[in-house]
Amino acid sequence: MRVFRWCATVLALLLTATITLVTPAQAAVTGGARILPLGDSITDGFNVPGGYRINLWRALTGAGHLVDFVGSQSNGPTDLPDREHEGHSGWRIDQVDAQATGWVTATAPRSVLVHLGTNDIVQNYDVANAPARLSALIDRIRAAAPNADVFVASIVPFSDPAREAAANNYNARIPGIVSGKGAKVHFVDMHAALTTAQLADGVHPNREGYDRMAARWAAALASVPGSAGDDGAATTLPTGFRSLRVTTGGYTDRYVRHQGGLGFTEHVDGGSSALLKQDATWQIVPGLAGGCYSLQSRNYPGYYLRHQNSRVRISADDGTTLMRADATWCARSAPGGVRLASWNFPGSYLRHYASELWLATPGGANSYDNVASIAPDVTWSIDAAWSAP
Repeated sequence: MRVFRWCATVLALLLTATITLVTPAQAAVTGGARILPLGDSITDGFNVPGGYRINLWRALTGAGHLVDFVGSQSNGPTDLPDREHEGHSGWRIDQVDAQATGWVTATAPRSVLVHLGTNDIVQNYDVANAPARLSALIDRIRAAAPNADVFVASIVPFSDPAREAAANNYNARIPGIVSGKGAKVHFVDMHAALTTAQLADGVHPNREGYDRMAARWAAALASVPGSAGDDGAATTLPTGFRSLRVTTGGYTDRYVRHQGGLGFTEHVDGGSSALLKQDATWQIVPGLAGGCYSLQSRNYPGYYLRHQNSRVRISADDGTTLMRADATWCARSAPGGVRLASWNFPGSYLRHYASELWLATPGGANSYDNVASIAPDVTWSIDAAWSAP
């Protein structure tokens, strides 16, 4: 019992103290879309300096976004090149609200990531009115940065049942609050991204928990085009018969082809079979959804490259709205080639992964969404056709 009380006392001190963990070599990155991580010790990265910002940075930059984390605080590991944030350990919503106008005005963010309310519950501070305080904070942020996209998260779980019950009541109010704030404010269900197994001390995430938070933030940003900055400008593709070549180093002799109805990449050269060359040739035509482009199979006319349950395959045009949307790709400029972004899932791209073709969302939950080498893996060179008619 004494050990429990001692641990609880230490935890309370940590939650109520204002702690800034700063590594000796601080780094600031400029020139990209300014993203303001705003919150308490979970934004700061208690027990894992840098917290969710580590993998969020990797997800966004790995997808080719130009981003600049901003804020008056700075901490994180050496492999997090941009460590600025506005996470204040132990702070409640009202304390952040009192400083929000100054912080937002000073940083002029393109997007704001809000995760707040944990300390209101831990400190049992007028919990019933915590949703109203969050609503007022959102209004303050919007007034200071009316053009910013504001992503408001439900708070992560607690191990303690009483705190978790309070968190559930608080979280249940957030979607309704967000829905009344206009198109620039977005709800992020962060509570659902973690379980108590991803908590280090019953309150703060462990490394896995922070990584799950990063994936949820990345997916939310990907769902709002432009909120994470430049993902390439719209570009024009050459029409007619073409082949799509991989640009990832060491694999530049591989091309997009279909086989057994599914999409793959495979080595193609002058000595390849006529069938393989035909499978690796596509006719670029106006998009079936009414804009951008669609890729029609060279040897299966009327069949188009589309995503279905994230796997990329060829399907016949059955005239349905879903099929035509799934088979429409928008070209975005990228270093060394172009990206093909999904028409109906903005922020998701045609990617090769283990020789298979997938619709990948940078930072998502699936293996093919991982950010390692995703920038070249979603970049394609539009080459001359291997088998033009």
